[in-house]
Amino acid sequence: MRRSLLALFVISCGGTPKAPAPAQPPVAPPNAPAVAKMASFTANGYTLTGAEYWPYVGTADIDYPAEVLWGFYPEKGVVPEGETDPNPGSARPEAIACAEKAFAALQAFIASDPPVLKKIVAAGEKTGTVVPRFYLWTNDYGRAASPFPPGMREARLWWWARKQPAPPKPPGYWKWESVLTQSGECVIPHQPQIDEYLAEMWAKVPQ
Repeated sequence: MRRSLLALFVISCGGTPKAPAPAQPPVAPPNAPAVAKMASFTANGYTLTGAEYWPYVGTADIDYPAEVLWGFYPEKGVVPEGETDPNPGSARPEAIACAEKAFAALQAFIASDPPVLKKIVAAGEKTGTVVPRFYLWTNDYGRAASPFPPGMREARLWWWARKQPAPPKPPGYWKWESVLTQSGECVIPHQPQIDEYLAEMWAKVPQ
């Protein structure tokens, strides 16, 4: 009687129990953010024109412009777009990753269309002193001494003005400057500094 009941139970459950399926590897969520490839772009009237990397080594300050790397993904011996000389070296992967983080933050900043920035640019364009053009700047201290005797640069947003006018070149660029520290921390421009700097610059722009 017990055997008959067991057979009936197995048949009603679909036959002999199967072994558990092997575990599947985790799958990334379909909406997981992907790192966007850096490139020039235009949005809300602003243009990101290019990028530069400053690779510090040891205790010496950078030899500008000879040691600066130009382009979003600098490679040794390759002439970057808009330049005439080949890069003296390649940007380290860690520096590129930091630049990509800063690039994403800059996209978000421009997408927010800050009112103060818009007013500064509008006033500056009337006098030919400020334009809506950005440049991505990454300082790489990964191979620099710690502490770094010349002093480390700050992650910040600021306006670089050309010392001598050189039309048709722009009068300057908004620099979106980031820092990769000796410990590998990537520091990008932060809102308090951005707000303070824009307020100071607005107060100086001829109205």
